[in-house]
Amino acid sequence: MPTSTHAAVPDGKAAEDAGAPWPGYPVLGALVLSLLLAVAFLLAPPMGTDLSAQVARAGFAERNGLAPLDFSWYGGVNQFGYSLYTQMLGALLGVRPLGAVAAVVSAGALAWLLVLTGARRPLLGGLLGAVVLVGNLASGRITFAVGLMWGLLALCLVALPRGARWWRLSAPGVAAVLATAASPVAGLFLGLAGGTLLILDSWRHRRPGAAALVLCLAPLVTVAPMAVLFGNGGWQPFSAESLRINLALAVVVLALVPVRALRVGAALTALLLVAAYHLPSPIGSNALRLPMLFALPIVAAYVGLGRWLAALLVALFWWQSPVMTNDIARRGSAPAYAAFHEPLVDDLARRAPVGRIEVVPLRDHWESAFVAAAVPLARGWERQVDVGRNPLFYDGGLDAGRYGEWLRRNAVSYVAVAPDAALDRYGRDEATLVLAGQPYLREVGRPGQWRLYQVLDPAPLVSGPARLVSSDDAGVRFTVDAPADVLVRVRWSRWLSLSAGDGCLRAGPDEWVTVRARSAGTFAVTSSLRPSGHCPHD
Repeated sequence: MPTSTHAAVPDGKAAEDAGAPWPGYPVLGALVLSLLLAVAFLLAPPMGTDLSAQVARAGFAERNGLAPLDFSWYGGVNQFGYSLYTQMLGALLGVRPLGAVAAVVSAGALAWLLVLTGARRPLLGGLLGAVVLVGNLASGRITFAVGLMWGLLALCLVALPRGARWWRLSAPGVAAVLATAASPVAGLFLGLAGGTLLILDSWRHRRPGAAALVLCLAPLVTVAPMAVLFGNGGWQPFSAESLRINLALAVVVLALVPVRALRVGAALTALLLVAAYHLPSPIGSNALRLPMLFALPIVAAYVGLGRWLAALLVALFWWQSPVMTNDIARRGSAPAYAAFHEPLVDDLARRAPVGRIEVVPLRDHWESAFVAAAVPLARGWERQVDVGRNPLFYDGGLDAGRYGEWLRRNAVSYVAVAPDAALDRYGRDEATLVLAGQPYLREVGRPGQWRLYQVLDPAPLVSGPARLVSSDDAGVRFTVDAPADVLVRVRWSRWLSLSAGDGCLRAGPDEWVTVRARSAGTFAVTSSLRPSGHCPHD
Protein backbone atom coordinates (compact mmCIF):
# COMPACT_ATOMS: atom_id res chain seq x y z
CA MET A 1 0.00 0.00 0.00
CA PRO A 2 1.68 3.23 -1.08
CA THR A 3 2.61 5.65 1.65
CA SER A 4 0.77 8.93 1.36
CA THR A 5 1.31 12.31 2.97
CA HIS A 6 2.26 15.75 1.92
CA ALA A 7 5.83 14.56 2.52
CA ALA A 8 5.59 12.80 -0.83
CA VAL A 9 5.09 16.16 -2.54
CA PRO A 10 8.04 18.54 -2.95
CA ASP A 11 8.32 20.96 -0.06
CA GLY A 12 5.35 19.33 1.67
CA LYS A 13 2.79 21.12 -0.53
CA ALA A 14 -0.47 19.71 -1.77
CA ALA A 15 -0.67 18.31 -5.26
CA GLU A 16 -2.34 21.36 -6.69
CA ASP A 17 0.40 23.61 -5.25
CA ALA A 18 3.07 21.38 -6.80
CA GLY A 19 1.61 21.81 -10.25
CA ALA A 20 0.12 18.34 -10.47
CA PRO A 21 -2.74 17.87 -12.95
CA TRP A 22 -6.35 18.01 -11.92
CA PRO A 23 -7.13 14.63 -10.37
CA GLY A 24 -10.23 14.02 -12.44
CA TYR A 25 -8.51 12.44 -15.43
CA PRO A 26 -6.43 9.77 -13.65
CA VAL A 27 -9.26 8.96 -11.25
CA LEU A 28 -11.82 8.75 -14.05
CA GLY A 29 -9.53 6.57 -16.14
CA ALA A 30 -8.89 4.20 -13.23
CA LEU A 31 -12.59 4.01 -12.40
CA VAL A 32 -13.63 3.27 -15.99
CA LEU A 33 -10.99 0.58 -16.51
CA SER A 34 -11.60 -1.05 -13.15
CA LEU A 35 -15.35 -1.03 -13.76
CA LEU A 36 -14.92 -2.78 -17.11
CA LEU A 37 -12.58 -5.35 -15.59
CA ALA A 38 -14.90 -5.87 -12.61
CA VAL A 39 -17.84 -6.55 -14.93
CA ALA A 40 -15.69 -9.08 -16.80
CA PHE A 41 -14.84 -10.69 -13.46
CA LEU A 42 -18.50 -10.96 -12.51
CA LEU A 43 -19.41 -12.48 -15.88
CA ALA A 44 -16.57 -15.00 -15.77
CA PRO A 45 -16.88 -18.43 -14.13
CA PRO A 46 -15.70 -18.79 -10.51
CA MET A 47 -11.93 -18.61 -10.13
CA GLY A 48 -9.24 -18.32 -7.49
CA THR A 49 -7.95 -20.47 -4.67
CA ASP A 50 -9.35 -18.17 -1.97
CA LEU A 51 -12.85 -17.67 -3.36
CA SER A 52 -14.13 -20.91 -1.86
CA ALA A 53 -13.22 -19.74 1.65
CA GLN A 54 -15.01 -16.43 1.08
CA VAL A 55 -18.13 -18.25 -0.15
CA ALA A 56 -18.00 -20.62 2.82
CA ARG A 57 -17.70 -17.78 5.34
CA ALA A 58 -20.53 -15.82 3.76
CA GLY A 59 -22.69 -18.94 3.76
CA PHE A 60 -22.00 -19.55 7.44
CA ALA A 61 -22.88 -15.92 8.25
CA GLU A 62 -26.10 -16.20 6.25
CA ARG A 63 -27.15 -19.37 8.05
CA ASN A 64 -25.95 -18.53 11.56
CA GLY A 65 -25.71 -14.75 11.83
CA LEU A 66 -23.48 -13.60 14.68
CA ALA A 67 -22.78 -17.05 16.11
CA PRO A 68 -19.00 -16.83 16.52
CA LEU A 69 -17.94 -20.46 16.06
CA ASP A 70 -18.10 -22.34 12.77
CA PHE A 71 -18.06 -26.04 13.68
CA SER A 72 -17.76 -27.15 10.04
CA TRP A 73 -13.97 -26.55 9.94
CA TYR A 74 -11.17 -27.89 12.16
CA GLY A 75 -13.48 -28.82 15.02
CA GLY A 76 -14.48 -25.17 15.37
CA VAL A 77 -13.01 -21.85 14.20
CA ASN A 78 -14.08 -18.33 15.09
CA GLN A 79 -15.56 -16.45 12.16
CA PHE A 80 -14.52 -13.11 13.67
CA GLY A 81 -10.87 -14.12 13.86
CA TYR A 82 -10.66 -13.69 10.09
CA SER A 83 -12.83 -10.62 9.60
CA LEU A 84 -15.30 -8.77 11.77
CA TYR A 85 -17.81 -8.01 9.04
CA THR A 86 -16.92 -8.86 5.43
CA GLN A 87 -18.64 -12.25 5.67
CA MET A 88 -21.85 -10.43 6.60
CA LEU A 89 -21.50 -8.13 3.60
CA GLY A 90 -20.79 -11.14 1.42
CA ALA A 91 -23.97 -12.81 2.63
CA LEU A 92 -25.95 -9.63 1.95
CA LEU A 93 -24.49 -8.50 -1.38
CA GLY A 94 -22.93 -11.66 -2.74
CA VAL A 95 -19.24 -12.45 -2.41
CA ARG A 96 -18.13 -11.58 -5.91
CA PRO A 97 -20.20 -8.37 -6.22
CA LEU A 98 -18.71 -7.23 -2.91
CA GLY A 99 -15.22 -7.80 -4.25
CA ALA A 100 -16.03 -5.98 -7.49
CA VAL A 101 -17.29 -2.90 -5.64
CA ALA A 102 -14.24 -2.88 -3.37
CA ALA A 103 -11.84 -3.19 -6.31
CA VAL A 104 -13.43 -0.33 -8.26
CA VAL A 105 -13.42 2.00 -5.25
CA SER A 106 -9.83 0.98 -4.49
CA ALA A 107 -8.72 1.75 -8.04
CA GLY A 108 -10.25 5.22 -7.87
CA ALA A 109 -8.71 5.83 -4.45
CA LEU A 110 -5.25 4.73 -5.60
CA ALA A 111 -5.37 7.05 -8.62
CA TRP A 112 -6.51 9.91 -6.38
CA LEU A 113 -3.69 9.15 -3.98
CA LEU A 114 -1.14 9.26 -6.80
CA VAL A 115 -2.37 12.73 -7.76
CA LEU A 116 -2.39 13.98 -4.18
CA THR A 117 1.20 12.85 -3.71
CA GLY A 118 2.50 14.48 -6.88
CA ALA A 119 3.18 11.40 -9.00
CA ARG A 120 4.78 12.00 -12.41
CA ARG A 121 2.31 9.75 -14.22
CA PRO A 122 -0.81 9.35 -12.09
CA LEU A 123 -2.85 8.17 -15.06
CA LEU A 124 -0.46 5.34 -15.96
CA GLY A 125 -0.06 4.36 -12.32
CA GLY A 126 -3.82 4.50 -11.83
CA LEU A 127 -4.54 2.33 -14.86
CA LEU A 128 -2.00 -0.29 -13.79
CA GLY A 129 -3.41 -0.06 -10.29
CA ALA A 130 -6.87 -0.81 -11.67
CA VAL A 131 -5.54 -3.93 -13.40
CA VAL A 132 -3.75 -5.07 -10.25
CA LEU A 133 -6.61 -4.40 -7.85
CA VAL A 134 -9.23 -6.13 -9.97
CA GLY A 135 -6.68 -8.84 -10.71
CA ASN A 136 -6.51 -9.43 -6.96
CA LEU A 137 -10.08 -10.72 -7.24
CA ALA A 138 -8.95 -13.43 -9.65
CA SER A 139 -7.36 -15.15 -6.66
CA GLY A 140 -10.55 -14.72 -4.63
CA ARG A 141 -9.09 -12.38 -2.00
CA ILE A 142 -12.39 -10.60 -1.34
CA THR A 143 -11.86 -9.88 2.34
CA PHE A 144 -8.46 -8.37 1.61
CA ALA A 145 -9.99 -6.30 -1.21
CA VAL A 146 -12.45 -4.72 1.23
CA GLY A 147 -9.63 -3.97 3.64
CA LEU A 148 -7.56 -2.40 0.84
CA MET A 149 -10.47 -0.21 -0.13
CA TRP A 150 -10.71 1.33 3.33
CA GLY A 151 -6.94 1.49 3.69
CA LEU A 152 -6.46 3.43 0.45
CA LEU A 153 -9.30 5.77 1.39
CA ALA A 154 -7.62 6.36 4.76
CA LEU A 155 -4.39 7.36 3.00
CA CYS A 156 -6.28 9.68 0.67
CA LEU A 157 -7.93 11.38 3.63
CA VAL A 158 -4.56 11.85 5.31
CA ALA A 159 -3.13 13.36 2.12
CA LEU A 160 -5.91 15.89 1.57
CA PRO A 161 -4.45 19.41 1.53
CA ARG A 162 -7.37 21.09 3.24
CA GLY A 163 -10.01 20.34 5.83
CA ALA A 164 -10.81 20.83 9.49
CA ARG A 165 -8.28 19.19 11.77
CA TRP A 166 -10.86 17.05 13.53
CA TRP A 167 -12.08 15.72 10.18
CA ARG A 168 -8.59 15.02 8.88
CA LEU A 169 -7.88 12.88 11.94
CA SER A 170 -11.22 11.23 12.68
CA ALA A 171 -12.08 10.25 9.11
CA PRO A 172 -8.77 8.45 8.43
CA GLY A 173 -9.02 6.84 11.86
CA VAL A 174 -12.46 5.43 11.10
CA ALA A 175 -11.30 4.21 7.69
CA ALA A 176 -8.24 2.58 9.27
CA VAL A 177 -10.41 0.77 11.82
CA LEU A 178 -12.73 -0.45 9.06
CA ALA A 179 -9.74 -1.61 7.00
CA THR A 180 -8.30 -3.63 9.88
CA ALA A 181 -11.66 -5.02 10.96
CA ALA A 182 -12.18 -6.22 7.39
CA SER A 183 -8.68 -7.65 6.94
CA PRO A 184 -5.94 -7.58 9.58
CA VAL A 185 -3.41 -7.93 6.74
CA ALA A 186 -4.66 -4.66 5.23
CA GLY A 187 -4.45 -3.11 8.70
CA LEU A 188 -0.84 -4.25 8.99
CA PHE A 189 0.03 -2.53 5.71
CA LEU A 190 -1.72 0.64 6.87
CA GLY A 191 0.25 0.56 10.10
CA LEU A 192 3.42 0.27 8.04
CA ALA A 193 2.41 3.46 6.23
CA GLY A 194 1.97 5.14 9.60
CA GLY A 195 5.39 3.91 10.66
CA THR A 196 6.85 5.49 7.53
CA LEU A 197 5.39 8.85 8.50
CA LEU A 198 6.77 8.55 12.03
CA ILE A 199 10.25 7.97 10.62
CA LEU A 200 9.94 10.98 8.33
CA ASP A 201 8.82 13.15 11.24
CA SER A 202 11.80 11.92 13.26
CA TRP A 203 14.22 12.80 10.46
CA ARG A 204 12.81 16.31 10.38
CA HIS A 205 13.16 16.56 14.17
CA ARG A 206 9.43 17.02 14.54
CA ARG A 207 7.07 15.62 17.08
CA PRO A 208 5.18 12.60 15.75
CA GLY A 209 2.40 13.86 13.51
CA ALA A 210 -1.20 13.17 14.41
CA ALA A 211 -1.85 11.50 11.05
CA ALA A 212 1.07 9.13 11.56
CA LEU A 213 -0.15 8.20 15.02
CA VAL A 214 -3.67 7.61 13.72
CA LEU A 215 -2.42 5.27 10.99
CA CYS A 216 -0.28 3.37 13.50
CA LEU A 217 -2.66 3.18 16.42
CA ALA A 218 -6.03 2.63 14.73
CA PRO A 219 -5.02 -0.74 13.25
CA LEU A 220 -3.34 -1.75 16.52
CA VAL A 221 -6.33 -1.02 18.73
CA THR A 222 -8.52 -2.92 16.28
CA VAL A 223 -6.45 -6.02 15.68
CA ALA A 224 -5.39 -6.55 19.31
CA PRO A 225 -8.88 -7.35 20.64
CA MET A 226 -9.61 -9.37 17.48
CA ALA A 227 -6.59 -11.55 18.18
CA VAL A 228 -7.26 -11.89 21.92
CA LEU A 229 -11.00 -12.50 21.71
CA PHE A 230 -11.45 -14.27 18.39
CA GLY A 231 -8.03 -15.38 17.14
CA ASN A 232 -7.68 -18.91 15.77
CA GLY A 233 -3.89 -19.10 16.02
CA GLY A 234 -1.64 -21.02 13.70
CA TRP A 235 0.94 -19.73 11.26
CA GLN A 236 1.21 -19.10 7.53
CA PRO A 237 3.97 -20.81 5.50
CA PHE A 238 6.39 -18.55 3.61
CA SER A 239 8.88 -20.03 1.14
CA ALA A 240 12.40 -18.72 0.64
CA GLU A 241 11.73 -18.33 -3.09
CA SER A 242 8.71 -16.10 -2.45
CA LEU A 243 10.78 -14.06 -0.02
CA ARG A 244 13.54 -13.48 -2.58
CA ILE A 245 11.15 -12.56 -5.39
CA ASN A 246 9.21 -9.99 -3.42
CA LEU A 247 12.22 -8.65 -1.55
CA ALA A 248 13.63 -7.78 -4.97
CA LEU A 249 10.50 -5.76 -5.75
CA ALA A 250 10.91 -3.75 -2.56
CA VAL A 251 14.57 -3.11 -3.44
CA VAL A 252 13.59 -1.82 -6.89
CA VAL A 253 11.18 0.69 -5.34
CA LEU A 254 13.79 1.67 -2.76
CA ALA A 255 16.44 2.22 -5.43
CA LEU A 256 14.46 3.90 -8.20
CA VAL A 257 11.51 5.82 -6.77
CA PRO A 258 12.63 9.42 -6.08
CA VAL A 259 10.20 10.02 -3.22
CA ARG A 260 11.54 9.74 0.32
CA ALA A 261 8.27 8.55 1.83
CA LEU A 262 7.99 5.71 -0.66
CA ARG A 263 11.63 4.74 -0.20
CA VAL A 264 11.18 4.52 3.55
CA GLY A 265 8.01 2.52 2.98
CA ALA A 266 9.91 0.15 0.69
CA ALA A 267 12.63 -0.31 3.31
CA LEU A 268 10.03 -1.11 5.96
CA THR A 269 8.37 -3.51 3.54
CA ALA A 270 11.67 -5.33 3.12
CA LEU A 271 12.00 -5.61 6.89
CA LEU A 272 8.43 -6.86 7.13
CA LEU A 273 9.13 -9.57 4.55
CA VAL A 274 12.23 -10.76 6.37
CA ALA A 275 10.45 -10.76 9.73
CA ALA A 276 7.43 -12.60 8.31
CA TYR A 277 9.73 -15.26 6.87
CA HIS A 278 11.79 -15.85 10.01
CA LEU A 279 9.12 -15.40 12.70
CA PRO A 280 6.26 -17.93 12.54
CA SER A 281 2.95 -16.06 12.68
CA PRO A 282 -0.43 -15.90 10.94
CA ILE A 283 1.07 -13.24 8.62
CA GLY A 284 3.71 -15.33 6.83
CA SER A 285 3.44 -15.17 3.06
CA ASN A 286 0.56 -12.70 3.29
CA ALA A 287 3.24 -10.02 3.71
CA LEU A 288 4.25 -10.40 0.08
CA ARG A 289 0.94 -8.94 -1.10
CA LEU A 290 2.23 -5.42 -0.45
CA PRO A 291 5.13 -5.44 -2.93
CA MET A 292 3.40 -7.86 -5.28
CA LEU A 293 0.38 -5.60 -5.78
CA PHE A 294 1.85 -2.12 -5.51
CA ALA A 295 5.41 -2.22 -6.90
CA LEU A 296 4.22 -2.05 -10.51
CA PRO A 297 1.84 0.94 -10.23
CA ILE A 298 4.24 2.83 -7.95
CA VAL A 299 7.17 2.42 -10.34
CA ALA A 300 4.97 3.41 -13.28
CA ALA A 301 3.72 6.51 -11.49
CA TYR A 302 6.95 7.82 -9.94
CA VAL A 303 10.08 6.53 -11.70
CA GLY A 304 11.55 8.86 -14.34
CA LEU A 305 13.40 6.50 -16.66
CA GLY A 306 11.90 7.84 -19.87
CA ARG A 307 11.95 5.30 -22.68
CA TRP A 308 13.42 2.64 -20.39
CA LEU A 309 10.35 2.67 -18.16
CA ALA A 310 8.34 0.33 -20.38
CA ALA A 311 11.12 -2.26 -20.31
CA LEU A 312 11.32 -1.99 -16.52
CA LEU A 313 7.58 -2.48 -16.14
CA VAL A 314 7.63 -5.54 -18.39
CA ALA A 315 10.54 -6.95 -16.39
CA LEU A 316 8.72 -6.38 -13.11
CA PHE A 317 5.59 -8.07 -14.44
CA TRP A 318 7.66 -11.02 -15.62
CA TRP A 319 9.54 -11.22 -12.32
CA GLN A 320 6.40 -11.26 -10.17
CA SER A 321 3.03 -10.99 -11.84
CA PRO A 322 0.64 -9.08 -9.55
CA VAL A 323 -2.21 -11.05 -11.12
CA MET A 324 -2.25 -14.80 -10.57
CA THR A 325 -2.75 -15.90 -14.18
CA ASN A 326 -2.96 -19.55 -13.12
CA ASP A 327 -6.13 -18.73 -11.20
CA ILE A 328 -7.62 -17.18 -14.33
CA ALA A 329 -6.60 -20.17 -16.45
CA ARG A 330 -8.33 -22.54 -13.99
CA ARG A 331 -11.61 -20.62 -13.97
CA GLY A 332 -14.79 -22.64 -14.04
CA SER A 333 -13.26 -25.97 -13.03
CA ALA A 334 -15.80 -28.67 -12.18
CA PRO A 335 -15.21 -28.61 -8.37
CA ALA A 336 -16.19 -24.91 -8.33
CA TYR A 337 -19.83 -25.93 -8.76
CA ALA A 338 -22.17 -27.63 -6.31
CA ALA A 339 -23.01 -30.39 -8.79
CA PHE A 340 -19.53 -31.87 -8.41
CA HIS A 341 -20.06 -32.34 -4.66
CA GLU A 342 -23.75 -33.30 -4.59
CA PRO A 343 -23.25 -37.08 -5.02
CA LEU A 344 -20.92 -37.14 -2.02
CA VAL A 345 -23.22 -34.97 0.09
CA ASP A 346 -26.23 -37.15 -0.81
CA ASP A 347 -24.34 -40.33 0.06
CA LEU A 348 -23.30 -38.93 3.43
CA ALA A 349 -26.86 -37.79 4.12
CA ARG A 350 -28.03 -41.42 3.81
CA ARG A 351 -25.45 -42.40 6.42
CA ALA A 352 -26.30 -39.61 8.89
CA PRO A 353 -25.32 -38.83 11.52
CA VAL A 354 -21.70 -39.14 10.44
CA GLY A 355 -20.22 -36.65 12.91
CA ARG A 356 -17.11 -35.39 11.12
CA ILE A 357 -15.43 -36.40 7.87
CA GLU A 358 -12.13 -35.75 6.15
CA VAL A 359 -12.11 -34.60 2.54
CA VAL A 360 -8.65 -34.69 0.97
CA PRO A 361 -8.37 -31.00 0.04
CA LEU A 362 -8.92 -30.02 -3.57
CA ARG A 363 -6.69 -27.48 -5.29
CA ASP A 364 -9.22 -24.66 -4.92
CA HIS A 365 -10.82 -26.06 -1.75
CA TRP A 366 -14.44 -25.93 -2.86
CA GLU A 367 -15.18 -28.87 -0.57
CA SER A 368 -14.79 -26.33 2.25
CA ALA A 369 -17.87 -24.53 0.98
CA PHE A 370 -20.15 -27.16 -0.56
CA VAL A 371 -19.47 -30.24 1.58
CA ALA A 372 -18.85 -28.37 4.84
CA ALA A 373 -22.25 -26.71 4.57
CA ALA A 374 -23.78 -30.17 5.07
CA VAL A 375 -21.21 -32.16 7.08
CA PRO A 376 -18.43 -30.84 9.35
CA LEU A 377 -14.92 -31.34 7.99
CA ALA A 378 -11.83 -32.30 9.96
CA ARG A 379 -10.02 -29.62 7.97
CA GLY A 380 -11.23 -26.62 5.97
CA TRP A 381 -9.64 -23.69 4.19
CA GLU A 382 -7.63 -21.48 6.49
CA ARG A 383 -3.98 -22.33 5.99
CA GLN A 384 -2.80 -20.84 9.27
CA VAL A 385 -5.21 -22.98 11.31
CA ASP A 386 -4.44 -26.07 9.26
CA VAL A 387 -0.69 -25.71 9.82
CA GLY A 388 -1.18 -25.06 13.53
CA ARG A 389 -3.62 -27.88 14.25
CA ASN A 390 -2.58 -30.45 11.64
CA PRO A 391 1.21 -30.21 11.29
CA LEU A 392 1.57 -33.78 9.99
CA PHE A 393 0.51 -32.59 6.53
CA TYR A 394 3.28 -29.98 6.43
CA ASP A 395 6.31 -31.39 8.24
CA GLY A 396 7.21 -34.01 5.64
CA GLY A 397 6.56 -36.90 8.01
CA LEU A 398 3.12 -38.09 6.90
CA ASP A 399 2.85 -41.88 6.96
CA ALA A 400 0.12 -44.46 7.41
CA GLY A 401 0.59 -44.70 11.17
CA ARG A 402 0.46 -40.98 11.87
CA TYR A 403 -2.46 -40.56 9.52
CA GLY A 404 -4.49 -43.26 11.22
CA GLU A 405 -3.79 -41.72 14.63
CA TRP A 406 -4.82 -38.31 13.33
CA LEU A 407 -8.12 -39.66 11.95
CA ARG A 408 -8.97 -41.30 15.26
CA ARG A 409 -7.92 -38.35 17.41
CA ASN A 410 -10.12 -36.01 15.36
CA ALA A 411 -13.17 -38.30 15.44
CA VAL A 412 -13.22 -38.74 11.66
CA SER A 413 -15.79 -41.31 10.56
CA TYR A 414 -15.31 -41.15 6.77
CA VAL A 415 -12.61 -40.06 4.34
CA ALA A 416 -13.47 -38.81 0.85
CA VAL A 417 -11.07 -38.29 -2.03
CA ALA A 418 -11.61 -37.22 -5.65
CA PRO A 419 -8.82 -39.15 -7.41
CA ASP A 420 -9.18 -37.45 -10.80
CA ALA A 421 -9.45 -33.87 -9.51
CA ALA A 422 -6.57 -31.46 -8.97
CA LEU A 423 -5.57 -31.50 -5.31
CA ASP A 424 -4.00 -29.03 -2.93
CA ARG A 425 -0.23 -29.50 -2.88
CA TYR A 426 -0.44 -30.46 0.79
CA GLY A 427 -3.13 -33.04 0.04
CA ARG A 428 -1.35 -35.13 -2.59
CA ASP A 429 0.55 -37.35 -0.15
CA GLU A 430 -2.64 -37.88 1.83
CA ALA A 431 -4.50 -38.93 -1.32
CA THR A 432 -1.73 -41.39 -2.16
CA LEU A 433 -2.03 -42.96 1.30
CA VAL A 434 -5.80 -43.25 1.10
CA LEU A 435 -5.96 -44.63 -2.44
CA ALA A 436 -3.22 -47.16 -1.67
CA GLY A 437 -5.50 -48.76 0.91
CA GLN A 438 -5.00 -48.79 4.68
CA PRO A 439 -6.10 -51.39 7.25
CA TYR A 440 -8.16 -48.79 9.11
CA LEU A 441 -10.03 -47.65 5.96
CA ARG A 442 -12.74 -49.54 4.06
CA GLU A 443 -14.08 -48.30 0.75
CA VAL A 444 -17.88 -48.06 0.99
CA GLY A 445 -18.91 -46.12 -2.09
CA ARG A 446 -18.00 -44.24 -5.25
CA PRO A 447 -20.52 -41.42 -5.46
CA GLY A 448 -19.93 -39.36 -8.59
CA GLN A 449 -16.24 -38.56 -8.95
CA TRP A 450 -15.54 -39.38 -5.32
CA ARG A 451 -14.35 -42.40 -3.42
CA LEU A 452 -15.67 -42.74 0.11
CA TYR A 453 -13.90 -44.71 2.84
CA GLN A 454 -15.23 -45.62 6.27
CA VAL A 455 -12.80 -45.26 9.17
CA LEU A 456 -12.85 -48.50 11.14
CA ASP A 457 -13.27 -48.10 14.89
CA PRO A 458 -13.10 -44.28 14.94
CA ALA A 459 -13.15 -42.23 18.10
CA PRO A 460 -16.73 -40.98 18.49
CA LEU A 461 -17.58 -37.31 18.15
CA VAL A 462 -19.43 -37.69 21.46
CA SER A 463 -18.24 -40.31 23.93
CA GLY A 464 -20.46 -43.00 25.37
CA PRO A 465 -22.96 -43.30 26.88
CA ALA A 466 -24.08 -40.36 24.73
CA ARG A 467 -25.62 -40.89 21.29
CA LEU A 468 -24.98 -38.42 18.49
CA VAL A 469 -28.13 -36.88 17.03
CA SER A 470 -26.62 -34.44 14.54
CA SER A 471 -23.63 -32.22 13.85
CA ASP A 472 -23.37 -29.25 11.53
CA ASP A 473 -21.76 -25.84 11.31
CA ALA A 474 -23.93 -24.54 14.16
CA GLY A 475 -23.00 -27.18 16.71
CA VAL A 476 -23.40 -30.73 18.01
CA ARG A 477 -26.54 -32.37 19.42
CA PHE A 478 -26.65 -35.61 21.39
CA THR A 479 -28.77 -37.51 23.91
CA VAL A 480 -28.03 -39.32 27.16
CA ASP A 481 -30.28 -41.65 29.15
CA ALA A 482 -28.74 -40.87 32.54
CA PRO A 483 -26.41 -38.33 34.17
CA ALA A 484 -22.91 -38.57 32.70
CA ASP A 485 -19.80 -36.67 31.71
CA VAL A 486 -19.62 -36.61 27.91
CA LEU A 487 -16.49 -35.79 25.92
CA VAL A 488 -17.47 -33.78 22.83
CA ARG A 489 -14.68 -33.52 20.28
CA VAL A 490 -15.04 -29.88 19.33
CA ARG A 491 -12.42 -27.27 20.16
CA TRP A 492 -12.78 -25.53 23.49
CA SER A 493 -13.62 -21.83 23.27
CA ARG A 494 -14.88 -19.15 25.61
CA TRP A 495 -17.74 -18.64 23.14
CA LEU A 496 -19.22 -22.14 23.52
CA SER A 497 -22.73 -22.43 24.88
CA LEU A 498 -24.86 -25.28 26.13
CA SER A 499 -28.10 -24.22 24.50
CA ALA A 500 -30.14 -27.31 25.38
CA GLY A 501 -30.08 -29.82 28.21
CA ASP A 502 -29.68 -29.76 31.98
CA GLY A 503 -25.95 -29.50 32.54
CA CYS A 504 -22.85 -27.45 31.92
CA LEU A 505 -19.69 -27.54 29.83
CA ARG A 506 -16.02 -27.03 30.53
CA ALA A 507 -12.63 -27.53 28.90
CA GLY A 508 -11.80 -31.21 28.54
CA PRO A 509 -8.69 -33.21 27.68
CA ASP A 510 -6.76 -32.52 24.45
CA GLU A 511 -8.48 -29.13 24.00
CA TRP A 512 -11.87 -30.81 23.55
CA VAL A 513 -15.04 -30.12 25.56
CA THR A 514 -16.62 -32.01 28.43
CA VAL A 515 -20.37 -31.71 28.97
CA ARG A 516 -21.59 -32.61 32.45
CA ALA A 517 -25.13 -33.90 31.93
CA ARG A 518 -27.06 -33.71 35.17
CA SER A 519 -30.04 -35.63 33.85
CA ALA A 520 -31.25 -37.56 30.83
CA GLY A 521 -32.23 -35.60 27.75
CA THR A 522 -31.06 -33.92 24.57
CA PHE A 523 -28.08 -31.58 24.71
CA ALA A 524 -26.81 -29.02 22.21
CA VAL A 525 -23.31 -27.54 22.13
CA THR A 526 -23.44 -24.32 20.13
CA SER A 527 -21.85 -20.86 20.34
CA SER A 528 -22.92 -17.34 21.14
CA LEU A 529 -21.46 -13.89 21.74
CA ARG A 530 -23.28 -14.19 25.07
CA PRO A 531 -22.18 -17.71 26.04
CA SER A 532 -24.04 -19.68 28.67
CA GLY A 533 -23.91 -23.03 30.37
CA HIS A 534 -20.27 -23.00 31.49
CA CYS A 535 -19.51 -25.03 34.59
CA PRO A 536 -18.51 -23.02 37.65
CA HIS A 537 -14.81 -23.15 38.45
CA ASP A 538 -13.89 -25.97 40.82
